Amino acid sequence: PAQVEINNTLLELYLSNDLNFPLISQASNGGDFNLRARSGAVVISKTQSNGKSNMDHKGLNKDYLDRCEKGLQLLKSAWPSDLEHPLYDVDLAIILCEMNAFIEGLLYLYEKMKLYKEVIACYMQAHDHEGLIACCKRLRDSGKGGDPSLWADLLKYFGELGEDCSKEVKEILTYIERDDILPPIIVLQTLSRNPCLTLSVIKDYIARKLEQESKLIEEDRCAIEKYQEDTSAMRKEIQDLRTNARIFQLSKCTACTFTLDLPAVHFMCMHSFHQRCLSENEKECPECAPEYRSVME
Repeated sequence: PAQVEINNTLLELYLSNDLNFPLISQASNGGDFNLRARSGAVVISKTQSNGKSNMDHKGLNKDYLDRCEKGLQLLKSAWPSDLEHPLYDVDLAIILCEMNAFIEGLLYLYEKMKLYKEVIACYMQAHDHEGLIACCKRLRDSGKGGDPSLWADLLKYFGELGEDCSKEVKEILTYIERDDILPPIIVLQTLSRNPCLTLSVIKDYIARKLEQESKLIEEDRCAIEKYQEDTSAMRKEIQDLRTNARIFQLSKCTACTFTLDLPAVHFMCMHSFHQRCLSENEKECPECAPEYRSVME
């Protein structure tokens, strides 16, 4: 569409460091107006018979920053939330942002496309550790389309950084432990690659994980003992059913609670029913069947 082409051209002009416009000649008081751009700074000059006036460097930088701000506004406004695809070429926009080192635009596009690993890669290349952690905090929520595994990428990055980053690692471990993203052995192996990190960085984390594992082991031990007791009781009951007679003394139907009369059906669990209260092919006690099925599952 025409709007896409217009936005593509506008974006290229906004982000370009070198604005190359054709020479504009205007007869005004005998003067010529030239618009040039060099090294990212726009220069406006007016050649007259009595001299030349130039914009200062500060004003030129401000002009370029203003154009970058307009470029970012264009990227956002031309990709509203109700549209799956923007009103510009995304691939071209990414190339333009990369060519002109327009990081804000690049981060916006990557995040909009849910390319979260590329987002954090930008922060890693810039060695912006504070921004990197803040970015992961914002993008970690899987309920909002985020990716909690980004913390694992951060841990790997700091594990291979080769410099003291104790503060950052401690904060990352907080989220890794909270969301249970990595097992402790992987955390230890990853951080062991950084010679500048000491054991004190992960001492508290390891202590908490060991305590947690000990609790789980104790819970499993208690569960095993309970299952062993239940199994032993069931075996005794089975043996009793095989060797001893059972006397059914229930006077009321378990289903309808009316007085039990013939024909009646008695189950070994000591529940009794009118035959009419059971379905034709009922071979299990309807009262105990749900519990038996849950055990079998």
